[in-house]
Amino acid sequence: MKRFKAILGVLMVFLLGAAAGGFAVYHAERHGFEAFLAGRGHETGDVIVRRLTRSLDLDAAQREMVRAIVAETHKEILEIRKPLQQQVEGAIDRSRTRVRALLRPDQQAKFDRLQAERRARKERDPR
Repeated sequence: MKRFKAILGVLMVFLLGAAAGGFAVYHAERHGFEAFLAGRGHETGDVIVRRLTRSLDLDAAQREMVRAIVAETHKEILEIRKPLQQQVEGAIDRSRTRVRALLRPDQQAKFDRLQAERRARKERDPR
C-alpha cells in the first residue's frame, strides 16, 4: 500500500508539473503574439519564424522570406494602429478624469501617484 501511494504521489507531481509547464508555455506564446499585434514585438517575429521553421521544416531561403513577411506585417500593423492610438489615449484620459472625480482627496492623491508611476514605467519601457 505504501508503494502504491508513493508511485501515485510521484505520478501526481509529474502530471501537475506537465500541466503547469503547458499552461506557462501557452500563456507565454499567447502574450508574445498579442505583443506583436500591439506593435511591441520584434523578438516575437523571431519566435514566429522559429515555430514555422520547426513545424514546416523550412530551408534557409524560406526562413528569410518568412522573416521578411513577418517584418513587413509588423510595420503594416503599426501603420494601421497609428490613427487609432490618439483616439484610444483620449478615451483613456477621459476615463481617468471621470474616475478621479469620484474619489476622495486622499484617494485622488494616491491615484495621481499611481498614474505618475505608470507614466514613468511607460517612458522607461515604451513597448
